[in-house]
Amino acid sequence: MATGEAPMTAASPIVTVAIDQTNRRTIEMSTGSFVARMAVTLAAAGVAAACGSDASSSPASVPSSIPSTSVSSTSVPAPTAPPATTGRATSAPPAGDVLFSDDLDDDSNKWGVVDDPEFGTAAFTGGDYVWNFRGSMAHWLPGVLIDKYDAGELEMRDVVVDAELTISSGGGVAGVFCRETPDTDAEWQWYDFVVRDGYAAIRLADSEGNITPLAEGREIALPLGTPISIEATCQDDGGGVAALSMAVNGAPVLETVVDSPLGNGAPGMSAWTFPMHEPMDIVWHSFSVRSAA
Repeated sequence: MATGEAPMTAASPIVTVAIDQTNRRTIEMSTGSFVARMAVTLAAAGVAAACGSDASSSPASVPSSIPSTSVSSTSVPAPTAPPATTGRATSAPPAGDVLFSDDLDDDSNKWGVVDDPEFGTAAFTGGDYVWNFRGSMAHWLPGVLIDKYDAGELEMRDVVVDAELTISSGGGVAGVFCRETPDTDAEWQWYDFVVRDGYAAIRLADSEGNITPLAEGREIALPLGTPISIEATCQDDGGGVAALSMAVNGAPVLETVVDSPLGNGAPGMSAWTFPMHEPMDIVWHSFSVRSAA
């Protein structure tokens, strides 16, 4: 996998982690990231790449509409099979069935609450899940889906992941992911679908900070404080190829196909700050998963 991380330097942060073994959620204490299942070390240049930034050029002009962008097939390495202790559901649910839905008005689905004034907070406030994020990266899953995956009861390979959110401040990206599965050169890997004003991307990412862009676009207008609707589709074609696509505010934005796709895994929320540790405030209004048509 290609890496989105620059070589480590003396100025690069070293991660110190505190782990809750009950639900395997990890909070990076030195970098202040909210991360589920993992710890991540990122160099500043890597975060710039992750957020679609180019330090050598000014931001691209952004039209008022969101055009559809088609990206040719991209091959990625085959994923590592889940460990023997992790079972897999064998039958897919009927197309269109709602597999998970959360209005995010409380923590009944075990997303988790974080309160660290220096590194950031995550709390349920006013009917929303509010992140005051000060770290480098957030990769967040509800505990109920982690539990189902670990018990071999989760079938979310071919899904549509929907989220309603508002990026209130910050220059980073936020969005959703699908198919969190074990990796060969990291503990976990997944397909990321992220946006910010002037940038949208579908990419393969992992818990070591490696990023492989699969599709990118810059002709998208998403001013801070504007509600965003993201619809991410992950669906196999039955022939060893997966189609990945993203719609934003109801309009198709990006699509691509990948060979040797990732297998069955849980979806969730993600965010990457830019510049690293630049305050980023995100309000999550809803999150749901349905089987792909």
